[in-house]
Amino acid sequence: MSKLVLRRMAMQGSQPQPPPAGTEVTIGCDLSRTKWVHSCRWDGQEQRRLSTPAELRHLQALVTEYQQLGCPIQVAYEACGFGYEIAWWLEEQRVAVLVVAPSTVEKARGLQVKTDGLDASDLALKAERGLLKGIFIPRRELHEYRQLSRTYAQVLSDRRRQQARVRLLLQEHGYTAPARQQGWGALERWVVEQRLPIPIRACINELCLQRQAAHHGATRLGSALRTLARLPQYAELVRALAQQPGVGPFTAMRFILEIGDIHRFARAESLSNYLGMTPSEYSSGAIVHRGQTRKCGPGSLRAWLIQCAWAAVRSGEDQALSECFERLAARAGRKRAIVAVARRLALRLRARWLKAEMESANAA
Repeated sequence: MSKLVLRRMAMQGSQPQPPPAGTEVTIGCDLSRTKWVHSCRWDGQEQRRLSTPAELRHLQALVTEYQQLGCPIQVAYEACGFGYEIAWWLEEQRVAVLVVAPSTVEKARGLQVKTDGLDASDLALKAERGLLKGIFIPRRELHEYRQLSRTYAQVLSDRRRQQARVRLLLQEHGYTAPARQQGWGALERWVVEQRLPIPIRACINELCLQRQAAHHGATRLGSALRTLARLPQYAELVRALAQQPGVGPFTAMRFILEIGDIHRFARAESLSNYLGMTPSEYSSGAIVHRGQTRKCGPGSLRAWLIQCAWAAVRSGEDQALSECFERLAARAGRKRAIVAVARRLALRLRARWLKAEMESANAA
């Protein structure tokens, strides 16, 4: 029976002939809330495609089926809000796994038909040909601890949003509140002193309660992160990173949680590229044109580093960074200069991290 016939049988739901022992099998998975579609390829062709309910046990059964045949397996799926449970189970089974960022999967221009089955087939084909680049898969413990930092950022955003809503509401009804630079406390005291209409007062009170809840949540999560920084597995590394002027233990802990494994950045430039702090470039021949920074990667981490860079420059404890800022600010402006300082700060944190791990290994 030809491979084409086998493929047609697979598409129609018939059970195809299993691959010979030792044949490498590539499985592309398209995940959704209701169903998962799996495309299985070997010998350079899609041999089997099947749809299952959105449960991990069905993929486990499929992988186990090919493992029992002695086939090396590679699984690829898009990181789309389903966490890393699939990847962790596959790693436990010593199965190669690629978790792919959806934005990095190239799509054909002018595509008119998109289905889950075609997406799964496309993933399997690209994975088989080595055209996909996987993202970093954190350990389970790191992923759980990292959620503290990310939820902390979300709660801070909620707090800022409620503060902005209070100001906008007052502005809409003709009240001139204290300037934002005076802080939330000044606005809160000013609101108490005003004689507001009953409906406006009710709305302001509700927004203030929501802001207060977000503030208490940020305080609790911040306390949890500071406690985490004192755990034995993190304490020495946090202490090493916090020795960098402009960086405190709190930010050092969040930096560690977001980066996870510093060794995935083999070169210093790799970390700069990941953070989106390198300039874009469009050059040809003798013409070299560099534009704004690329701003890819985790924007929140980039924002922390810029805040740390400002702290380092203002404190003056790191003379080299301060001189770099003054030199670049005179030529390119303060905003561009502080981004360059933040990039250098990130590279110094990388160097301190590697040094701390080397000293720890030598001590052991």
